[in-house]
Amino acid sequence: MKTSTRKHFFINKKLQLKYIILTMSLLVLFTLILLSIIIAPYVIALFSDIPLSQQNEAAAFLLTLHNNSTWIGIGLTIFIFGILSIFITHKIAGPLVRFERLAESITDGNMTTRIKLRKGDDLHELAEDFNQMADNLESLLVSIDTEHKKLSSHITDLRRELTARSISEQTVQELATKIDADKDDINKILETYNYRTQK
Repeated sequence: MKTSTRKHFFINKKLQLKYIILTMSLLVLFTLILLSIIIAPYVIALFSDIPLSQQNEAAAFLLTLHNNSTWIGIGLTIFIFGILSIFITHKIAGPLVRFERLAESITDGNMTTRIKLRKGDDLHELAEDFNQMADNLESLLVSIDTEHKKLSSHITDLRRELTARSISEQTVQELATKIDADKDDINKILETYNYRTQK
């Protein structure tokens, strides 16, 4: 069975169109500047006090430039660069969509989602960093959940002893020690991840 691959080149249309238009605009601007530099001397020659023969040569060059396939070549080049821009932005837009999905999954409480990029995609190193962050966050939550269950168990034991009214001072001390130990374990976990709160 064939594996599914991305066939849509416009994954994030707004982002991709933005950079495609920017690329083509810069290319058009560069082309106009370059043509101005090339054509300017001949245009100046037409309106200067130089021999008529040189003016004729300048006029002939401008007519040749206007009538030949130069403009077709320029238009074709801009079009090709526009197509290439779609492929280039596709390599970036695809991974960005996956980053968004990972963030949404974590926000929804799903800690199992990871980013998997294709071989030709960009941002592989950033994807590894995101996956490492997700691994660390999952490990943190698992550790806190484990300590929370232990703490809840100790509290349940304490309530049971209190309900039975057979609790001794030694039992209270032992349960208090266990609860303090669990609190310390949770604090150590939070300190490992530089946990901060705003009061």
